[in-house]
Amino acid sequence: MSYREALEALKRGEYEDVINWFEGLPPEQRDGKACVLAALAHFKREEYQAAAELYAEAVKAGGTDAADWAKMEALAKSNSAAEIYVHVPAPHYPTKTDLLSWPSVPPGAIPDPPAARSCRCCIKWFRLWLGNGAGAVLTVLMDLLIKIVGRVFGYRGTVWTNWYRHGMVVGVLLLAYIRERLSAENLKSTYPPGELVAFLKNGPPPPPGVARFRTADGSWNNLSDPKEGAANTRFLRNVEFSATHPEKSPRLLTPNPREISLKLLTRPDDADGQPDMAPVLFLNLLAASWIQFMTHDWISHGDVAPNSLITVPLPDDDPAIQRYHQHELVISTTEPDPTRNAGMRPDPAATSFINEVTHWWDGSQIYGSDQATQDHLRSHKSGKMRLGPGGLLPVDPKTGVEETAFMRNWWVGLSMLHTLFVREHNAICDMLHRAYPNWDDNLLFNVARLINAAVMAKIHSVEWTPAILPNQTLEMGMNSNWYGLLTYLRHKSKDRKTVAEINIGNPELGGIVGNPINKHDCVFGLSEEFVEVYRLHSLLPETLQLRRRGIPGIYPEAFAASRQRGSTLLTQQYAMSDLFFSFGNQHPGALVLNNFPRFMQDLSVPGNSFFDLGAVDILRARERGVPRYNEFRRQLGLKPIRSFDDLTDDPKALNNLRSVYGGPPDNVEDLDLLIGTLAEAQRPTHFGFGETVFQIFVVSASRRLQADRFYTDCYNEDVYTPEGLRWIDQTDFKTVILRHYPELADTGLANIKNAFEPWDEGPVLSRDSHPLRAWDRDLKPDPWRGDAYRNA
Repeated sequence: MSYREALEALKRGEYEDVINWFEGLPPEQRDGKACVLAALAHFKREEYQAAAELYAEAVKAGGTDAADWAKMEALAKSNSAAEIYVHVPAPHYPTKTDLLSWPSVPPGAIPDPPAARSCRCCIKWFRLWLGNGAGAVLTVLMDLLIKIVGRVFGYRGTVWTNWYRHGMVVGVLLLAYIRERLSAENLKSTYPPGELVAFLKNGPPPPPGVARFRTADGSWNNLSDPKEGAANTRFLRNVEFSATHPEKSPRLLTPNPREISLKLLTRPDDADGQPDMAPVLFLNLLAASWIQFMTHDWISHGDVAPNSLITVPLPDDDPAIQRYHQHELVISTTEPDPTRNAGMRPDPAATSFINEVTHWWDGSQIYGSDQATQDHLRSHKSGKMRLGPGGLLPVDPKTGVEETAFMRNWWVGLSMLHTLFVREHNAICDMLHRAYPNWDDNLLFNVARLINAAVMAKIHSVEWTPAILPNQTLEMGMNSNWYGLLTYLRHKSKDRKTVAEINIGNPELGGIVGNPINKHDCVFGLSEEFVEVYRLHSLLPETLQLRRRGIPGIYPEAFAASRQRGSTLLTQQYAMSDLFFSFGNQHPGALVLNNFPRFMQDLSVPGNSFFDLGAVDILRARERGVPRYNEFRRQLGLKPIRSFDDLTDDPKALNNLRSVYGGPPDNVEDLDLLIGTLAEAQRPTHFGFGETVFQIFVVSASRRLQADRFYTDCYNEDVYTPEGLRWIDQTDFKTVILRHYPELADTGLANIKNAFEPWDEGPVLSRDSHPLRAWDRDLKPDPWRGDAYRNA
């Protein structure tokens, strides 16, 4: 076989023949090109160590393409270290019967509730009555005020919203107005009217204990609609069903998703020819890890369809053609919903898909979305979760990857947060055991889970969201969601209680948490549109800058090498506190055009050695019937753009947009949602992303709390215990980190309040890197002093 014949065999997928050809060559004929051909055959067979050795041999031999071969050698090494050929977790496809079955709670899974607390004293009853009575009156007045402000001031200009251009009070009321309008108009159940979620029919009464505790799969949160928000139920919608038609070829591939990825997402080269990431100066890398940690609690489409493929042609100038000797990108479709038209009434939506995890904010990423997973992760002693040596997550002996409930897209940033909050769960168990020494393992576990999930929800609401959107009006609005406006304004952060002594029963003044449930006449579930606005991959860097406390120097680690088993290798090499120290001192990428991680455009995943996640992000919205950018804005009550000039005045960005989508005149109706949101240069003050994404954030941030019984009607001492409510009130992200890694108190973490800010050492902190401090009333006398929190 000649080299040309071997090349043709490679293109046909006859990889073993190519490897045999190479191995039969005499040593003097094994030049760089021959090595690369055999290396690529091994690479496509997911034999990454063998591929890395042959690429290294080719680089040593030299040639005009040696620089590209070196990149492939590095990628193959990363894939080998990560053992990326292993499916983590193993593929699983629930059947129609599984999805339509009545929720089952195994005996003993939910504990008997503890003995009823003694009757509340008259003072507590009076405070409750006073708070509810005042709330009823104030709700009427607040609703009227919100409507008046919304109609008088408005929030839309010629194209963009302007709520942030008003004073803070008017701005907060306008945000409330936007939230109420979206809740009234943009919550759409994908189940037929009159049907229970998952098409359930009459069944048994609620099992014992579910009124007080969360189930593993999220069922029975609503005692009259048992599968509302449960795992393996449908994603809902935030747009009219008439706008949710999945795109088919040729529209599905127009413009070409790979061309969009290359021209509008790719990071440019710096002076050394390396990807040049535009950073977010006011965030650290923990903020990027955190949002993936959260989305894994909320949303997952599960495994892709095994035998259904979308073929994306590669543009003629695509570098992957020469690198991989292929002319198309093959992407599996989303697994379809097997429950379509399972009820007596036809499905209202044109399409639907299944969420494999619970929709609730319940910590399912560490506790599991099914009973078997939860049982496996528990120690079954003192309510605690299992941990391995050194307080790290246990390692699965079959895969070499840490064990936790949600392991898709696993990397070391997730390992850090999963480890931290498993340890936090166990610390909560210790606290509860001291307060209630007679409680058994099951009771301790279930109450600790409630408390830990609420801690995570609070951190996301009042810390992560203001950190990525450091705007004073937004910060007040998010704190009002959790505490209520009255508590936020009257108390400094250390004195705020989620449930005040007299808790005003109004979501704006008294907060959503601890006040009555409100589902806005729609069953709870997260939506396909919610999934799409959380495509925040541009936050991730190409390389992790790892450090060790007290030792100068940075140890770069390719992000791709930190995936799957690579995470285990890193947590064995670096102390967990050093990893947090490293992430606290590295910036994430900005959510703008041409700032997508290069490694994600040339990614290997189990079963597919060449995968462009940027192209996939574009394709998924089209495939799942999420409207494109302009129609998406119309559906949310926003003004459509008239030309690409409305998005940005950057000449390079405009030229790239027009080269892909056509123009002038600009073909704005073809603009994809992800590209439009990244291109938005007109953003509210200090916002890390634009207003289109923010609309879904506005409605979802409130709804995740307001529709959940365990954050509303059941957020009280009887369910969480007085000690549990106090734990939540006294805990923030910094507290959690220092509770488990106290050695970090001697780092820049001590200088800041919000642990998602850069962990700068000071002595004076940059205003650009710490905009939240400008209006922080806890600081005195100078908010820019690095020692402000030490001296406060």
